[in-house]
Amino acid sequence: MNALPPRPGAADPWEDLRRLAEGPFLVLDTETTGLLAPEVVSIAVIDDRRQTLVHDTVCPAKPMELDAERLTGIRTADLAGRPAFDTIAPRVSAAIRGRRVVIYNADYDVQVLANTYRRYGLALPEFEPWCAMLWFARVYGQWDPARQAFVWQSLRKAAAYFGVEAAAEHDALADCQTTWSILRAGLERSGLRVAGMDALL
Repeated sequence: MNALPPRPGAADPWEDLRRLAEGPFLVLDTETTGLLAPEVVSIAVIDDRRQTLVHDTVCPAKPMELDAERLTGIRTADLAGRPAFDTIAPRVSAAIRGRRVVIYNADYDVQVLANTYRRYGLALPEFEPWCAMLWFARVYGQWDPARQAFVWQSLRKAAAYFGVEAAAEHDALADCQTTWSILRAGLERSGLRVAGMDALL
């Protein structure tokens, strides 16, 4: 796998968020075939000004799992006429290569990207995942003594915590936009205003 080690790593989650905002970043989300060797069926990438760079649905090389169909509302039959992932891979790669990429549950989405690229004999470009789910777990602060770790929280709970209206769940572009709004609200709460986000406040 060619992704760099995930962040955040600072002890203070607010400082970690401020460090994220020091430079440009992207937000990425995928919808997938399920949990078993998952592949991309939908992918979106937006920039730190909330502009859409990638938003595509593709036909995977394997069918959707039933649980994934129920969760996303995307059925295998709906994807039959869509292009294969390798037709959009150059645009995805160009968007994320060498960039810091915010993902809600980065470990899962990076695995999905790696599986999908490998399926088509493609090299996953190097990028820096920044996991918004791990960051918010530290902000929320629910400690699990058995795991010695903060409890992961859903994207919807993160949106509610910051008073952000969550767009439709399990839609790649909508989840990107919700994650972006959570970051913006977090930056406001931390006392930092960021050029490019200000115009949309």
